Amino acid sequence: MQFVEKLRLTIETPKAKRLHVFLEYLIAAILLIACNSIWVTILPIRYYTDAHLMIWLGFACAGCVVLTGAILSKKRLQSCAIGFGALALYSLVFFLAQGEGRPSFAYYIGGVLILLIYVLACFDGSVPSLLIRYSNLVTVIAVFSVVMWLLCSVLKIIPPTGVAWTSWNALVDTNTPVDSYFGIYFTMQGIRNTSIFAEAPMAALHYSLALLIQVFLTPKADLKKVIALVVAIATTISTMGYLVAAFAIVCYILFWMAQKGWLRKRSVQAALAAAFLLGVAAVIVVMKWKVDTTSGSLRSDDLLAGWKSMIAHPFFGNGHGNLEAIRAQMSEWRYFNLGYSSGLLWVLSDGGLWFGVAYLYPIARAVVYGIRHRQIKIVLFAISLFVIVLITVFHYSFLMTLLLLFLSMVGRERAPLKGGECDQKS
Repeated sequence: MQFVEKLRLTIETPKAKRLHVFLEYLIAAILLIACNSIWVTILPIRYYTDAHLMIWLGFACAGCVVLTGAILSKKRLQSCAIGFGALALYSLVFFLAQGEGRPSFAYYIGGVLILLIYVLACFDGSVPSLLIRYSNLVTVIAVFSVVMWLLCSVLKIIPPTGVAWTSWNALVDTNTPVDSYFGIYFTMQGIRNTSIFAEAPMAALHYSLALLIQVFLTPKADLKKVIALVVAIATTISTMGYLVAAFAIVCYILFWMAQKGWLRKRSVQAALAAAFLLGVAAVIVVMKWKVDTTSGSLRSDDLLAGWKSMIAHPFFGNGHGNLEAIRAQMSEWRYFNLGYSSGLLWVLSDGGLWFGVAYLYPIARAVVYGIRHRQIKIVLFAISLFVIVLITVFHYSFLMTLLLLFLSMVGRERAPLKGGECDQKS
């Protein structure tokens, strides 16, 4: 008992709490880097980046679990054991059904289990502080990238300091040179702001997720951060980013008006109804224009190819990471671009309905929970995430795993931590 009391007092010290915050920011940085940053695609570091990130993720999550004091709670240990065992059994069934995809799936599920332990130990039913850390970190990168975008891509005041070779392109087994600026900013798509990511849409993805977290998951959205993220999204020239930004801005304004009590006025309601109809019409026009472009045609063909591939093996899929199964269903006219853009259909193609449930259930559960408990922000966040993963590729990332774990457990009250608690406010 003396050891337990001594450990409890140790983890409640200001120094331990600061260390806990640092470790959560470290985890947030790992989530960001591992999710389609250019550093995981360039030579020669891409050959060992994944393994190093997994190791650092394990150490950081273990440190957070110890510093929360959750390790002292018997109920939490039982909860962790049950959750870990259930996911391990679920994954084992899928693993045994795999062929050549077993090694890549083993790496993926390793990260899932690490994050699961962290969430089970630290999550208390509210918004995890880790998501707030991630949003803060992305906001800092967004501001920095806009400055570098102006100086390097637009005004060209700063010349490139080197060249990096990335495997992220539309072809197979090829590397593309990109301009590097001190290794902390890269340009590869003309005037578009790609920041530290593999392409502009990936930068827009992170900025969009950080924006959604700010608007829907924080107790009170920070207007300065919202503006910074919207400006950064604008520099990526990404249709998906623009739609997310417009949606988030409208919701932010509506929430603000609701707090002021203005939504109760009939004149305001009529104006909002008219604005909503105009917004829907604008979205339809933009989507129709997008479909008529080459990019839109590629995305449409991606969705169709992914669906055909899933239908061919609907239960256990074609094997983890088997992009070739989807490419076999692609139209012949797109030989010049064999990339893929739908994360959700890639998951369904790889793992069929068995593995797809792991993605669809958390989103569906969050929507149902939000409707039943009148938590409209949770509903809007879950729906937004579904749309994003449908048209963007980040489905096997640590970041997506954390978001799914959050949605699968949101609102569930946990036994109180013994000897410490996760800091949800800082």
